[in-house]
This record gives sequence, C-alpha cells and structure tokens, in this order.
Amino acid sequence: MTGAVVLVRRSLRGAMDQRWWGVLGPLVALGLMAGVGWRILTAGGIGANIGAGLLIIFGTPVAAGLLLWSLAWAFWLATQGRGHEGGAEWGVASRGM
Repeated sequence: MTGAVVLVRRSLRGAMDQRWWGVLGPLVALGLMAGVGWRILTAGGIGANIGAGLLIIFGTPVAAGLLLWSLAWAFWLATQGRGHEGGAEWGVASRGM
C-alpha cells in the first residue's frame, strides 16, 4: 500500500514520467491475478477443483500477455527516451531512423 501511495504521489508531482504507468498498470493487474489465482488453486474442498483448471487454461495466457506487454513497453520507453541524444542505443535506432 505504501508503495502505491509513493508512486501516485510522485506521479502527481511530476517526478515520474506518466508513460511508465503503461508498464506499472499491467504489472499491478498481474499481481492481483496472481493473488486471486493462488487463492483459487489452494482452496480446500471436496471433489474436483474446476476453478483451478479454468484458471490455468484461461489465466496463463492472460498473465503471459500482460507480462509481455509490460516488458515490451518498458523496453520501448527505455530505448525511445535515450535515443534523442543521437545514435543508436542498445542496437536500436531512435524513432525508426
């Protein structure tokens, strides 16, 4: 909770670039999914745990998509932000030039 407050406060004060919320948002959603998923997978009960199977079938691709989105967006922001000084950084040309 404290981390979220710090991030929001820094974002509102302009100390953090707003574009990084495109990375943080999917990671927060992934964390929430992991918590709910863990609760479903470890739920006690008699009989088949159908929720666990559905979670694995449908939750895994969604989680992978969120993670890949965050990684791609972070990579794009990191390379795009530094490319203004000229020259290619990390082997990637700035702004497609």
